[in-house]
Amino acid sequence: MSSEVTEPAYLRPRARLMSTLGEELISNERVALTELVKNAYDADASLVVIKFNGPLEEGFGSIEVWDDGHGMAPETVRGTWMEIATPFRHRSPKSERFGRRVLGAKGIGRFSAARLGAVTAISTRRAGGPEVNIRIDWSDFAAENAYLDQIPIQWSMGAPETFADHGPARTLFEEVLSSFRSPQDNTAWKGSHGTVVRLEGLRQDWEAESVEILKRSLSRLLPPTPPAELDVPDQPEFAIYISMPPGPLERFTGFVSASEALAHPHYRLIGTIDENGRADLMMTAQPSGKTEAVEAFLFPAHGKAPKCGPIKLDIRTWDLESASLKEMLNIDLGARNITEVRRLIKVNSGVTLYRDGFRVQPFGESDFDWLGFDLRRVNNPTMRFSNNQVAGFVYISADGNPGLRDRSHREGLIDSPEYDDLKGVLLQAVGRLEAWRYRLRRPKPPETDATAGSTFGTSAAGESDRHGVFQNFSLRQLRDVVNERYPDDIELGRALDEAQETLDESVEKVQDVLSQFSRLATLGALVDVVLHDGRAALTRIAYVLRRLNKLAESKAEEDEQLASVLAKMHVGLSAQEGALDRLFTRVEPLSGRRRGRPRALALHAVIDEAVSVHEGELKRHGIDVTVAGEDITVTADPGDIAQVVLNLVGNSIYWLSTLPEGAARAILIETRRTPEGEVDIDVSDSGPGVRKEIRDLIFDTYFSDKPDGIGLGLSIAGSVVKDFYDGDLSLVAPGPLAGATFRVKLRRRIG
Repeated sequence: MSSEVTEPAYLRPRARLMSTLGEELISNERVALTELVKNAYDADASLVVIKFNGPLEEGFGSIEVWDDGHGMAPETVRGTWMEIATPFRHRSPKSERFGRRVLGAKGIGRFSAARLGAVTAISTRRAGGPEVNIRIDWSDFAAENAYLDQIPIQWSMGAPETFADHGPARTLFEEVLSSFRSPQDNTAWKGSHGTVVRLEGLRQDWEAESVEILKRSLSRLLPPTPPAELDVPDQPEFAIYISMPPGPLERFTGFVSASEALAHPHYRLIGTIDENGRADLMMTAQPSGKTEAVEAFLFPAHGKAPKCGPIKLDIRTWDLESASLKEMLNIDLGARNITEVRRLIKVNSGVTLYRDGFRVQPFGESDFDWLGFDLRRVNNPTMRFSNNQVAGFVYISADGNPGLRDRSHREGLIDSPEYDDLKGVLLQAVGRLEAWRYRLRRPKPPETDATAGSTFGTSAAGESDRHGVFQNFSLRQLRDVVNERYPDDIELGRALDEAQETLDESVEKVQDVLSQFSRLATLGALVDVVLHDGRAALTRIAYVLRRLNKLAESKAEEDEQLASVLAKMHVGLSAQEGALDRLFTRVEPLSGRRRGRPRALALHAVIDEAVSVHEGELKRHGIDVTVAGEDITVTADPGDIAQVVLNLVGNSIYWLSTLPEGAARAILIETRRTPEGEVDIDVSDSGPGVRKEIRDLIFDTYFSDKPDGIGLGLSIAGSVVKDFYDGDLSLVAPGPLAGATFRVKLRRRIG
């Protein structure tokens, strides 16, 4: 085919592209102002003043963003600022005076001005040069038929006025800084360089709530002074001041700073995780001053070294119960009561990400739960933190973490394996803090050999064994008052003792009932739903397969090739249907329906069937499973044995998956009859084992050392063994393999 040679064609953007980009790339006014502050930071400013001029209503008023940075020369304005998506910052990634790692790299931050006001007026000057003035009316770009290169930009240069020595810029900054400088200080900035961006005709109303959110957001642009042990580079000298007009919003005038509440966490996790996943962390609890070190490899779910690169972290958390917050009323937080203390913590919550000392948006916003704390807490409210009780500071760098890249609209990081791994290792680290906090809040258990294992159902007894809602069913506070005021009133003391005993007995009965339902009903109900919906789907699939087979037969004579393809599809789909049917048959014993009658069964056959449910995961992680020992015949409900084995093998699979790539992964299940006539089932693995400090916690309902664990698996298994077979579920050490070994001991119905 012949073609004629034609002149090249070019893309030509319409003028309205400017307003479209401003609205799409900058999500809200808070982000827009943050972008302008970041521009000032890149220009080596040490102070930014954000000045609001009333009336602060849509279509009126203005916002001025002043900085004392190096300003722009005329050639920079023409050659860089007016060039959209300029590569200037890619060529110059460090600021010219202080060597700061620049925050703007895409050349699109100027669109933030269009988001804030209808008109943008800029005055800028480099020291010793002329002052450049630019004025842009963004409505000019709304013309339907105009092209971008047809809209002129008003700009001029001349003798300095705004940034003249001792001019308006100097006057404004002196007003802000006057209380911080002595009259003899001759090192003050003379006002001869910098930039001011005036945004006229506001795009939104600015009220108390929006200004408060802005100020709180800006307060987290730079991190609070990091702990010395993190060895974070010195933070640049950079301050932000907000000036509000006289009136009800004037109370927000002042320097932006972090809330004092952030300095007084109940628990703190500080440390580093290197590029290989090696964590060196320190946990601290206040006011007790207790500490505990964590030195371990924290791998994401895939079991390989994290791709995100090295990170440093400072995680601060609070208990939000009134009793825990009462002490904070003695600190000058500006809070009048516990409710206000709790609010201060909540509005300053969130985990903030800092790259080269400056915040990545929107990390740190109280409503941006990027680590999924709230979802984890829904699954396990006893142990997990919610997002509103955590304030975290995570430090990365552009050079050390190149895979963590911003989205174009400046809100979050691009979804990538590196970002997933960052979240994975952080949740591993926070999980360590959650487990330690759980231990500190839990009543002290009976003294045990720390090197030995633990057994289901042997936690500390009595009133102190309560967690969550049951902690409030206590007369301890009333007892303290009575002992103080009426120490000799024996009758009153006896009445309190009797009342407490009645409460204890009632709570214990409720706990027993809830425990049974939480351990047994939850899994059973879930399996019921899966079986019901799954088998209904299989019925429909079977019907379609029959129709497909008939269609293949009817087409056999007229289209042999089509009939062959249909026949192959029928065979393949039928095989998948059979696999699903077999899977449903395997999990059916775990349903919530009435338990079957115990019957004689070969133990190895039941174990093999239960293990086969995990067949896919075992293959995916390269795990070898061996079932050994005496194949004992026992009298039991096969669903009970399957439920226990499923939970134990499932735990082993998870922990084996966290081993480094190439490590041997094995599970050994051994059965034996003891001289006392009992039956033991040991499940061992070659994983990392159970950490010494949590061995007495693992059987607590809702305790889990997995980052997203619910904490019901071992509790369910232990309940089945204890309630139906008068047995025990124990962690034993040492075992035949290097990891954890759990022993199921059956004493009843063992044939």
